[in-house]
Amino acid sequence: MFTVSQAMDQLSGGEDFYIVLGDFLDEFYRSDAAARLSMIADAPSAGVNVGREHAALFAAAAHKLANDYGLEVPAWVMDKKFRLTDAPYFDCNATGNLRLLFMYKSPAEFKYRNLFVDENFLTRV
Repeated sequence: MFTVSQAMDQLSGGEDFYIVLGDFLDEFYRSDAAARLSMIADAPSAGVNVGREHAALFAAAAHKLANDYGLEVPAWVMDKKFRLTDAPYFDCNATGNLRLLFMYKSPAEFKYRNLFVDENFLTRV
């Protein structure tokens, strides 16, 4: 089972954020409810090499997945260290109208953390 904490450890080791997130989501979606809860339950011990944006994105993802799948929202996702307060983060280095679209479409769990992504950010094909 691939947990959020393990994903953050991989990021700390220099792995690509989108690959790690994709691997995590793939396992989450094919797991049963008990395994899904275990995957997001424990707070990650984010290493020094993990950017605040990536840590916040994983917290937002865990929060949204819990809400979408009727799981208990882990308390750690509400910790202020997983919220950007200085400047917003726009996925894909969005500018112009794409920023406006992300501001409108971003799920609430991401907006809460000052993160702006496409509404399909957690979708896998």
